[in-house]
Amino acid sequence: MLIPSIAEQESVVGMLGVLDDKVEVNERIASTAESLCRSIFSEQSWEVRTSVEEIATLRKEQVVPATLDEAAVAHYSLPAFDSGAMPEITEPASIKSAKFVIRQPSVLLSKLNPGIPRAWNVYPDRKMSALASTEFLVLEPQNGVSAAELWAVLSQPGLFGNLAANATGTSKSHQRVRPAEVMTSVVVDPRELGDARGQVGALADRVMQARNESRTLATLRDTLLPQLMSGKLRVRDAEKIVEDAV
Repeated sequence: MLIPSIAEQESVVGMLGVLDDKVEVNERIASTAESLCRSIFSEQSWEVRTSVEEIATLRKEQVVPATLDEAAVAHYSLPAFDSGAMPEITEPASIKSAKFVIRQPSVLLSKLNPGIPRAWNVYPDRKMSALASTEFLVLEPQNGVSAAELWAVLSQPGLFGNLAANATGTSKSHQRVRPAEVMTSVVVDPRELGDARGQVGALADRVMQARNESRTLATLRDTLLPQLMSGKLRVRDAEKIVEDAV
C-alpha cells in the first residue's frame, strides 16, 4: 500500500480534526442544554409534586435480538450512554441477551449504581427496532407529560440521592435500584409548570439535533480516513466534503 507523505498525513489530520472539533462543540451544546433543562425544572424552584407512577409507565416488554429479521437495531446500553449518549447501531445477532423494547419516546433510568446518575431521554427511530439494556428501566411518559419533561424531573440530583440511599447491593459498584422505589418516588410535577414546559421541550430538541449531527460527522470521519490513507480519495476532494458537512 502506498503510504501518503508526511505533509499529506498532516493535512489529513488537520482536516479530520475539523470534524472532531465540531463534535466537541456539539457535545458542549448538548451538555449545556441538558443542564438548563434540569435547572428549569429544579426541585428547589418548584413546590408542586407528584409520584413517578402518576406521570410514567414502566415498560417491561423484552425480545431476543437474534430473532429479529432486521439488518440493524439501535442498542441503548450503559457503555453507549457513558460514551456520548447515542445508541450503538449494530446487527441484532451481535447482541447476545434479551433486551427491553422501546416503542415510543421514553426515559431510560439506570438501575445500576445510582450514585452515578444516568437518565437518558430517547427518541427511537421508526426505521429500526430500539432495544435497551435490562440494566435500564424503560419509562414511558403518560397523562400529558412529554419525554423531555419526564427526563427533566427524573434527572434531578435529589431523586438519585434518594435512590442511592435506598439501593440494594453489597457494594457501591453493585448497588441496584428497585423499580418500585423509582415508581413511588416523588418528583416535580411538570404539568403544573406553565411556560417552563415549552422551554424544556425546545432545549431537548436542541440536544437531539446536536448529538445526531455528531453521529453523522463521526461516521463521515471514519469513512474518509481509510480512503485518504489508501490514496483512494484525494485530500482536496475530502476537504470539499468536510466543508459541506460542517
